[in-house]
Amino acid sequence: MVNRKDRLTDKDYKIISDHAGNADNYQQHHKIEIGQQTLTVHDFLKIDHKLYGLTMQQEHSDEFIVAFHCPLPMQMTVSSPEDVQTAAHSLLKTDYAYPIERKSLAGNQDHAFFKGKEYIEQVCQKHPNAAIYLTGQTLAGAVCAYIATEQPAVKKAITFDSPNIWSSLSPSIQQKALQGKYTHVLTEYIQPTHYVGLLNRQDHGVGQVKYTVPPREQGSVQESIKYKQREIDTFLKSAFASMNIEWNESFDTNAFLALVSGDLKVNGYAFHSNGAARILDEQLDHNTSFTTMLLQEIHSGRAYAQSGLEIIIKSHLLKNSSYDLQSIIEHEVQTVFEKIDGIDESVKDAIHHVKQELKGLVGFGHYDLLSHSDVEALLEEVRMEQQHSSFYSHEKQLNALYTLRDYEQELSTLSRHMYTMGDDYAKADRRLAMQMGIR
Repeated sequence: MVNRKDRLTDKDYKIISDHAGNADNYQQHHKIEIGQQTLTVHDFLKIDHKLYGLTMQQEHSDEFIVAFHCPLPMQMTVSSPEDVQTAAHSLLKTDYAYPIERKSLAGNQDHAFFKGKEYIEQVCQKHPNAAIYLTGQTLAGAVCAYIATEQPAVKKAITFDSPNIWSSLSPSIQQKALQGKYTHVLTEYIQPTHYVGLLNRQDHGVGQVKYTVPPREQGSVQESIKYKQREIDTFLKSAFASMNIEWNESFDTNAFLALVSGDLKVNGYAFHSNGAARILDEQLDHNTSFTTMLLQEIHSGRAYAQSGLEIIIKSHLLKNSSYDLQSIIEHEVQTVFEKIDGIDESVKDAIHHVKQELKGLVGFGHYDLLSHSDVEALLEEVRMEQQHSSFYSHEKQLNALYTLRDYEQELSTLSRHMYTMGDDYAKADRRLAMQMGIR
Protein backbone atom coordinates (compact mmCIF):
# COMPACT_ATOMS: atom_id res chain seq x y z
CA MET A 1 0.00 0.00 0.00
CA VAL A 2 1.60 3.29 -1.10
CA ASN A 3 -0.10 6.51 -0.10
CA ARG A 4 -0.05 8.49 -3.33
CA LYS A 5 -0.31 11.80 -1.60
CA ASP A 6 2.28 11.49 1.13
CA ARG A 7 4.35 8.92 -0.80
CA LEU A 8 4.91 6.79 2.28
CA THR A 9 4.92 3.00 2.06
CA ASP A 10 4.15 0.32 4.63
CA LYS A 11 7.88 0.01 5.24
CA ASP A 12 8.16 3.76 5.82
CA TYR A 13 5.35 3.68 8.36
CA LYS A 14 7.04 0.78 10.16
CA ILE A 15 10.30 2.74 10.36
CA ILE A 16 8.46 5.86 11.54
CA SER A 17 6.70 3.89 14.27
CA ASP A 18 10.10 2.56 15.38
CA HIS A 19 11.38 6.15 15.66
CA ALA A 20 8.53 6.97 18.05
CA GLY A 21 10.18 4.70 20.61
CA ASN A 22 13.48 6.61 20.49
CA ALA A 23 13.68 9.34 23.15
CA ASP A 24 16.36 11.21 21.16
CA ASN A 25 13.79 12.12 18.50
CA TYR A 26 11.62 14.15 20.88
CA GLN A 27 13.09 17.55 19.98
CA GLN A 28 11.53 20.44 18.11
CA HIS A 29 12.73 20.67 14.47
CA HIS A 30 14.59 17.38 14.76
CA LYS A 31 15.15 15.80 11.32
CA ILE A 32 14.35 12.16 10.63
CA GLU A 33 15.41 10.56 7.36
CA ILE A 34 12.93 8.03 5.94
CA GLY A 35 14.21 6.62 2.67
CA GLN A 36 14.45 9.52 0.23
CA GLN A 37 12.35 11.80 2.40
CA THR A 38 13.03 14.01 5.37
CA LEU A 39 10.52 14.42 8.17
CA THR A 40 10.75 17.29 10.63
CA VAL A 41 9.47 16.98 14.18
CA HIS A 42 6.80 19.66 14.46
CA ASP A 43 5.48 18.80 17.91
CA PHE A 44 5.52 15.95 20.40
CA LEU A 45 3.57 14.47 23.29
CA LYS A 46 5.03 13.04 26.48
CA ILE A 47 2.89 11.44 29.15
CA ASP A 48 5.34 9.47 31.25
CA HIS A 49 4.74 5.73 31.54
CA LYS A 50 1.61 6.02 29.39
CA LEU A 51 1.86 7.57 25.92
CA TYR A 52 4.37 9.34 23.70
CA GLY A 53 3.75 10.86 20.29
CA LEU A 54 5.87 12.38 17.53
CA THR A 55 4.16 14.81 15.14
CA MET A 56 6.19 15.07 11.95
CA GLN A 57 5.79 16.97 8.73
CA GLN A 58 7.23 16.53 5.29
CA GLU A 59 8.74 19.48 3.49
CA HIS A 60 6.23 21.63 1.60
CA SER A 61 3.29 19.64 2.92
CA ASP A 62 0.21 20.45 4.95
CA GLU A 63 -0.02 16.86 6.16
CA PHE A 64 1.07 15.62 9.56
CA ILE A 65 2.29 12.14 10.45
CA VAL A 66 1.80 11.23 14.09
CA ALA A 67 3.59 8.18 15.46
CA PHE A 68 2.52 6.99 18.89
CA HIS A 69 4.49 4.88 21.33
CA CYS A 70 3.35 3.16 24.54
CA PRO A 71 5.99 1.98 27.03
CA LEU A 72 6.09 -1.71 27.83
CA PRO A 73 4.76 -2.92 31.18
CA MET A 74 7.23 -3.51 34.00
CA GLN A 75 9.59 -6.31 33.01
CA MET A 76 9.71 -9.34 35.29
CA THR A 77 11.13 -12.84 35.39
CA VAL A 78 8.34 -15.31 36.08
CA SER A 79 9.44 -18.43 37.95
CA SER A 80 6.80 -19.00 40.63
CA PRO A 81 3.03 -18.70 41.20
CA GLU A 82 3.70 -15.58 43.26
CA ASP A 83 5.60 -14.04 40.32
CA VAL A 84 2.63 -14.74 38.04
CA GLN A 85 0.26 -13.11 40.52
CA THR A 86 2.48 -10.04 40.93
CA ALA A 87 3.11 -9.65 37.19
CA ALA A 88 -0.59 -10.05 36.36
CA HIS A 89 -1.58 -7.39 38.92
CA SER A 90 1.08 -5.04 37.55
CA LEU A 91 0.10 -5.67 33.93
CA LEU A 92 -3.59 -5.04 34.53
CA LYS A 93 -2.81 -1.67 36.09
CA THR A 94 -1.56 -0.51 32.68
CA ASP A 95 -3.71 0.39 29.69
CA TYR A 96 -3.12 -3.10 28.31
CA ALA A 97 -5.96 -3.98 30.68
CA TYR A 98 -8.49 -2.62 28.15
CA PRO A 99 -7.89 -5.20 25.40
CA ILE A 100 -7.02 -7.95 27.90
CA GLU A 101 -10.18 -7.45 29.96
CA ARG A 102 -12.16 -6.32 26.90
CA LYS A 103 -13.23 -3.24 28.87
CA SER A 104 -15.16 -0.35 27.38
CA LEU A 105 -13.12 2.77 26.62
CA ALA A 106 -16.09 5.01 27.40
CA GLY A 107 -16.37 6.94 30.65
CA ASN A 108 -12.64 7.16 31.42
CA GLN A 109 -10.40 10.02 30.35
CA ASP A 110 -7.21 8.83 31.98
CA HIS A 111 -6.19 6.06 29.58
CA ALA A 112 -3.80 6.32 26.63
CA PHE A 113 -6.63 6.02 24.13
CA PHE A 114 -8.35 9.19 25.33
CA LYS A 115 -5.03 11.03 25.74
CA GLY A 116 -4.11 10.19 22.16
CA LYS A 117 -7.48 11.33 20.87
CA GLU A 118 -7.18 14.55 22.89
CA TYR A 119 -3.73 15.22 21.44
CA ILE A 120 -4.93 14.77 17.85
CA GLU A 121 -7.82 17.14 18.56
CA GLN A 122 -5.27 19.75 19.65
CA VAL A 123 -3.30 19.26 16.43
CA CYS A 124 -6.52 19.67 14.45
CA GLN A 125 -7.38 22.88 16.30
CA LYS A 126 -3.98 24.36 15.45
CA HIS A 127 -4.14 23.13 11.85
CA PRO A 128 -7.84 22.81 10.94
CA ASN A 129 -7.23 21.97 7.27
CA ALA A 130 -4.42 19.48 7.80
CA ALA A 131 -4.69 15.80 6.91
CA ILE A 132 -3.38 13.46 9.59
CA TYR A 133 -1.74 10.06 9.20
CA LEU A 134 -1.22 7.79 12.21
CA THR A 135 1.06 4.87 12.96
CA GLY A 136 2.02 2.84 16.01
CA GLN A 137 2.90 -0.61 17.29
CA THR A 138 1.23 -2.94 19.81
CA LEU A 139 -0.80 -0.87 22.30
CA ALA A 140 0.09 2.38 20.50
CA GLY A 141 -1.35 0.83 17.35
CA ALA A 142 -4.59 0.18 19.22
CA VAL A 143 -4.57 3.85 20.24
CA CYS A 144 -4.29 4.77 16.55
CA ALA A 145 -7.21 2.48 15.71
CA TYR A 146 -9.35 4.14 18.36
CA ILE A 147 -8.48 7.66 17.17
CA ALA A 148 -9.20 6.69 13.55
CA THR A 149 -12.78 5.83 14.54
CA GLU A 150 -13.24 9.12 16.42
CA GLN A 151 -11.42 11.78 14.41
CA PRO A 152 -12.49 12.54 10.78
CA ALA A 153 -9.23 14.42 10.13
CA VAL A 154 -7.38 11.09 10.20
CA LYS A 155 -7.01 10.06 6.57
CA LYS A 156 -5.04 6.89 7.19
CA ALA A 157 -3.80 4.82 10.13
CA ILE A 158 -1.23 2.05 9.66
CA THR A 159 -0.64 -0.11 12.72
CA PHE A 160 1.60 -3.06 13.52
CA ASP A 161 0.79 -5.94 15.89
CA SER A 162 -1.87 -4.07 17.80
CA PRO A 163 -4.44 -5.95 19.90
CA ASN A 164 -7.98 -5.83 18.59
CA ILE A 165 -10.10 -3.30 20.53
CA TRP A 166 -13.43 -4.19 18.91
CA SER A 167 -15.04 -5.19 22.20
CA SER A 168 -13.90 -1.92 23.84
CA LEU A 169 -15.62 0.30 21.27
CA SER A 170 -19.10 1.76 21.56
CA PRO A 171 -21.99 -0.02 19.78
CA SER A 172 -22.34 2.89 17.35
CA ILE A 173 -18.68 2.61 16.30
CA GLN A 174 -19.01 -1.16 15.99
CA GLN A 175 -22.00 -0.69 13.71
CA LYS A 176 -20.04 1.68 11.48
CA ALA A 177 -17.17 -0.82 11.38
CA LEU A 178 -19.57 -3.56 10.32
CA GLN A 179 -20.64 -1.32 7.46
CA GLY A 180 -17.00 -1.01 6.37
CA LYS A 181 -16.61 2.68 7.18
CA TYR A 182 -13.04 2.30 8.46
CA THR A 183 -11.64 -0.22 5.98
CA HIS A 184 -10.16 2.53 3.80
CA VAL A 185 -8.79 4.42 6.80
CA LEU A 186 -7.34 1.77 9.11
CA THR A 187 -5.02 -1.08 8.14
CA GLU A 188 -3.79 -3.40 10.88
CA TYR A 189 -0.77 -5.56 10.05
CA ILE A 190 -0.36 -8.61 12.27
CA GLN A 191 2.45 -11.14 12.47
CA PRO A 192 0.93 -14.64 12.84
CA THR A 193 3.31 -15.38 15.71
CA HIS A 194 2.96 -12.05 17.53
CA TYR A 195 1.08 -13.06 20.67
CA VAL A 196 -0.09 -9.55 21.59
CA GLY A 197 -1.13 -8.72 18.03
CA LEU A 198 -3.35 -11.82 18.03
CA LEU A 199 -5.19 -10.68 21.15
CA ASN A 200 -8.97 -10.64 20.52
CA ARG A 201 -8.51 -11.46 16.85
CA GLN A 202 -11.49 -13.80 17.02
CA ASP A 203 -13.59 -10.61 17.05
CA HIS A 204 -14.52 -8.53 14.03
CA GLY A 205 -11.73 -6.25 12.81
CA VAL A 206 -12.18 -2.48 13.11
CA GLY A 207 -10.55 -1.76 9.75
CA GLN A 208 -8.64 -4.03 7.39
CA VAL A 209 -6.70 -6.83 9.08
CA LYS A 210 -3.75 -8.20 7.12
CA TYR A 211 -1.59 -11.06 8.36
CA THR A 212 2.01 -10.81 7.23
CA VAL A 213 4.65 -13.38 6.32
CA PRO A 214 6.33 -14.46 9.59
CA PRO A 215 10.12 -14.22 10.00
CA ARG A 216 12.14 -17.32 9.12
CA GLU A 217 13.70 -17.59 12.54
CA GLN A 218 11.27 -17.47 15.43
CA GLY A 219 12.46 -16.50 18.87
CA SER A 220 10.82 -17.88 21.96
CA VAL A 221 9.33 -15.96 24.83
CA GLN A 222 10.63 -16.24 28.36
CA GLU A 223 10.03 -19.66 29.84
CA SER A 224 9.99 -20.64 33.47
CA ILE A 225 12.73 -23.08 34.40
CA LYS A 226 10.63 -24.60 37.15
CA TYR A 227 7.14 -24.62 35.63
CA LYS A 228 5.75 -25.71 32.29
CA GLN A 229 3.57 -23.46 30.16
CA ARG A 230 0.36 -25.29 31.11
CA GLU A 231 1.13 -24.76 34.80
CA ILE A 232 1.78 -21.05 34.32
CA ASP A 233 -1.49 -20.88 32.41
CA THR A 234 -3.24 -22.29 35.49
CA PHE A 235 -1.49 -19.75 37.74
CA LEU A 236 -2.53 -16.95 35.37
CA LYS A 237 -6.18 -18.00 35.37
CA SER A 238 -6.05 -18.19 39.15
CA ALA A 239 -4.66 -14.64 39.28
CA PHE A 240 -7.53 -13.40 37.09
CA ALA A 241 -10.05 -15.17 39.29
CA SER A 242 -8.56 -13.62 42.44
CA MET A 243 -9.13 -10.17 40.90
CA ASN A 244 -12.69 -11.07 39.80
CA ILE A 245 -11.73 -10.56 36.17
CA GLU A 246 -13.29 -12.72 33.48
CA TRP A 247 -10.72 -14.86 31.70
CA ASN A 248 -9.95 -13.86 28.10
CA GLU A 249 -9.36 -17.02 26.05
CA SER A 250 -7.19 -15.19 23.51
CA PHE A 251 -4.84 -13.98 26.25
CA ASP A 252 -2.79 -17.06 26.99
CA THR A 253 0.54 -17.72 28.67
CA ASN A 254 2.52 -16.78 25.55
CA ALA A 255 0.94 -13.32 25.38
CA PHE A 256 1.43 -12.83 29.12
CA LEU A 257 5.10 -13.85 29.07
CA ALA A 258 5.74 -11.76 25.93
CA LEU A 259 4.43 -8.65 27.68
CA VAL A 260 6.17 -9.13 31.02
CA SER A 261 9.46 -10.13 29.35
CA GLY A 262 9.32 -7.46 26.63
CA ASP A 263 9.82 -10.02 23.87
CA LEU A 264 7.22 -8.78 21.38
CA LYS A 265 8.93 -9.76 18.10
CA VAL A 266 8.50 -6.32 16.57
CA ASN A 267 11.10 -6.68 13.80
CA GLY A 268 9.71 -9.67 11.96
CA TYR A 269 8.30 -7.81 8.96
CA ALA A 270 9.26 -8.40 5.34
CA PHE A 271 8.54 -5.96 2.53
CA HIS A 272 8.41 -6.04 -1.25
CA SER A 273 10.78 -3.86 -3.27
CA ASN A 274 8.06 -1.19 -3.54
CA GLY A 275 7.79 -0.99 0.26
CA ALA A 276 4.49 -2.87 0.56
CA ALA A 277 4.27 -5.41 3.38
CA ARG A 278 4.48 -9.05 2.34
CA ILE A 279 1.08 -10.57 3.05
CA LEU A 280 0.61 -14.11 4.30
CA ASP A 281 -2.04 -14.92 1.70
CA GLU A 282 0.56 -14.48 -1.06
CA GLN A 283 3.01 -16.87 0.60
CA LEU A 284 0.49 -19.63 1.30
CA ASP A 285 -0.54 -20.21 -2.30
CA HIS A 286 1.03 -23.43 -3.72
CA ASN A 287 3.17 -23.83 -0.57
CA THR A 288 1.82 -26.81 1.35
CA SER A 289 4.74 -27.37 3.73
CA PHE A 290 4.78 -23.74 4.85
CA THR A 291 0.98 -23.73 5.27
CA THR A 292 1.02 -26.91 7.35
CA MET A 293 3.92 -25.67 9.48
CA LEU A 294 2.18 -22.40 10.22
CA LEU A 295 -1.09 -24.07 11.15
CA GLN A 296 0.71 -26.50 13.48
CA GLU A 297 2.66 -23.65 15.06
CA ILE A 298 -0.52 -21.72 15.78
CA HIS A 299 -2.16 -24.72 17.43
CA SER A 300 0.91 -25.68 19.45
CA GLY A 301 1.81 -22.14 20.44
CA ARG A 302 -1.55 -20.85 21.58
CA ALA A 303 -4.12 -22.18 24.01
CA TYR A 304 -6.85 -20.51 21.97
CA ALA A 305 -7.09 -21.02 18.21
CA GLN A 306 -7.35 -17.75 16.30
CA SER A 307 -10.27 -18.28 13.94
CA GLY A 308 -9.47 -15.17 11.91
CA LEU A 309 -5.98 -16.37 11.03
CA GLU A 310 -7.08 -19.96 10.47
CA ILE A 311 -9.65 -18.75 7.94
CA ILE A 312 -6.77 -17.71 5.71
CA ILE A 313 -4.75 -20.87 6.23
CA LYS A 314 -7.10 -23.85 6.06
CA SER A 315 -8.53 -23.43 2.58
CA HIS A 316 -4.99 -22.87 1.28
CA LEU A 317 -3.90 -26.10 2.94
CA LEU A 318 -6.62 -28.11 1.22
CA LYS A 319 -6.00 -26.58 -2.20
CA ASN A 320 -2.23 -26.88 -1.89
CA SER A 321 -2.56 -30.55 -0.93
CA SER A 322 -4.51 -31.15 -4.13
CA TYR A 323 -1.70 -29.51 -6.12
CA ASP A 324 0.85 -31.77 -4.45
CA LEU A 325 -1.25 -34.87 -5.06
CA GLN A 326 -1.65 -34.01 -8.73
CA SER A 327 2.09 -33.47 -8.96
CA ILE A 328 2.70 -36.93 -7.48
CA ILE A 329 0.32 -38.44 -10.03
CA GLU A 330 2.00 -36.66 -12.92
CA HIS A 331 5.59 -37.42 -11.94
CA GLU A 332 6.00 -40.24 -9.42
CA VAL A 333 3.31 -42.58 -10.78
CA GLN A 334 4.48 -41.97 -14.33
CA THR A 335 7.97 -43.02 -13.29
CA VAL A 336 6.56 -46.31 -11.98
CA PHE A 337 4.77 -46.88 -15.30
CA GLU A 338 8.00 -46.33 -17.19
CA LYS A 339 9.85 -48.80 -14.99
CA ILE A 340 7.16 -51.45 -15.43
CA ASP A 341 7.17 -50.91 -19.19
CA GLY A 342 10.93 -51.36 -19.10
CA ILE A 343 10.54 -54.86 -17.66
CA ASP A 344 9.61 -56.21 -21.10
CA GLU A 345 12.93 -55.10 -22.57
CA SER A 346 14.82 -56.54 -19.60
CA VAL A 347 13.06 -59.88 -20.02
CA LYS A 348 13.88 -59.95 -23.73
CA ASP A 349 17.53 -59.39 -22.86
CA ALA A 350 17.40 -62.18 -20.28
CA ILE A 351 15.82 -64.64 -22.73
CA HIS A 352 18.42 -63.76 -25.33
CA HIS A 353 21.14 -64.38 -22.74
CA VAL A 354 19.72 -67.80 -21.85
CA LYS A 355 19.50 -68.76 -25.51
CA GLN A 356 23.10 -67.78 -26.07
CA GLU A 357 24.21 -69.88 -23.11
CA LEU A 358 22.26 -72.90 -24.37
CA LYS A 359 23.63 -72.41 -27.88
CA GLY A 360 27.10 -72.46 -26.43
CA LEU A 361 26.49 -75.77 -24.71
CA VAL A 362 24.97 -77.30 -27.82
CA GLY A 363 27.76 -75.91 -29.98
CA PHE A 364 30.36 -77.79 -27.94
CA GLY A 365 28.40 -80.99 -28.31
CA HIS A 366 27.50 -81.30 -24.66
CA TYR A 367 23.72 -81.37 -25.13
CA ASP A 368 23.59 -85.15 -24.77
CA LEU A 369 25.30 -84.86 -21.40
CA LEU A 370 22.88 -82.22 -19.93
CA SER A 371 21.31 -83.18 -16.64
CA HIS A 372 18.67 -81.57 -14.40
CA SER A 373 21.39 -80.18 -12.15
CA ASP A 374 23.12 -78.60 -15.17
CA VAL A 375 19.93 -76.72 -16.08
CA GLU A 376 19.48 -75.55 -12.48
CA ALA A 377 23.08 -74.37 -12.35
CA LEU A 378 22.62 -72.45 -15.60
CA LEU A 379 19.46 -70.79 -14.35
CA GLU A 380 21.20 -69.79 -11.11
CA GLU A 381 24.10 -68.36 -13.11
CA VAL A 382 21.70 -66.29 -15.19
CA ARG A 383 19.99 -65.02 -12.04
CA MET A 384 23.32 -64.02 -10.48
CA GLU A 385 24.53 -62.19 -13.59
CA GLN A 386 21.42 -60.03 -13.99
CA GLN A 387 20.62 -57.05 -11.74
CA HIS A 388 16.95 -57.96 -11.99
CA SER A 389 15.00 -61.19 -12.11
CA SER A 390 15.14 -62.78 -15.56
CA PHE A 391 11.92 -64.73 -15.00
CA TYR A 392 8.58 -63.21 -14.19
CA SER A 393 4.85 -63.74 -14.54
CA HIS A 394 3.41 -61.79 -17.45
CA GLU A 395 -0.02 -62.12 -15.89
CA LYS A 396 1.19 -60.54 -12.64
CA GLN A 397 2.77 -57.69 -14.58
CA LEU A 398 -0.50 -56.95 -16.35
CA ASN A 399 -2.42 -57.11 -13.08
CA ALA A 400 0.05 -54.67 -11.50
CA LEU A 401 -0.38 -52.29 -14.42
CA TYR A 402 -4.17 -52.46 -14.25
CA THR A 403 -4.11 -51.89 -10.48
CA LEU A 404 -1.75 -48.94 -10.86
CA ARG A 405 -3.98 -47.43 -13.54
CA ASP A 406 -6.94 -47.74 -11.18
CA TYR A 407 -4.95 -46.03 -8.42
CA GLU A 408 -4.00 -43.24 -10.80
CA GLN A 409 -7.64 -42.61 -11.71
CA GLU A 410 -8.73 -42.70 -8.07
CA LEU A 411 -5.96 -40.30 -7.02
CA SER A 412 -6.82 -37.93 -9.86
CA THR A 413 -10.47 -37.97 -8.81
CA LEU A 414 -9.47 -37.37 -5.18
CA SER A 415 -7.24 -34.49 -6.23
CA ARG A 416 -10.09 -32.86 -8.17
CA HIS A 417 -12.45 -33.31 -5.23
CA MET A 418 -9.89 -31.81 -2.83
CA TYR A 419 -9.39 -28.79 -5.05
CA THR A 420 -13.14 -28.27 -5.45
CA MET A 421 -13.61 -28.58 -1.70
CA GLY A 422 -10.74 -26.17 -1.04
CA ASP A 423 -12.16 -23.71 -3.56
CA ASP A 424 -15.58 -23.89 -1.92
CA TYR A 425 -13.98 -23.37 1.49
CA ALA A 426 -12.00 -20.43 0.13
CA LYS A 427 -15.15 -18.73 -1.20
CA ALA A 428 -16.95 -19.24 2.10
CA ASP A 429 -13.88 -18.11 4.04
CA ARG A 430 -13.55 -14.97 1.94
CA ARG A 431 -17.13 -14.04 2.77
CA LEU A 432 -16.49 -14.71 6.46
CA ALA A 433 -13.17 -12.86 6.35
CA MET A 434 -14.85 -9.81 4.83
CA GLN A 435 -17.40 -9.87 7.62
CA MET A 436 -14.55 -9.95 10.15
CA GLY A 437 -12.62 -7.19 8.40
CA ILE A 438 -9.83 -9.54 7.30
CA ARG A 439 -8.17 -9.08 3.93
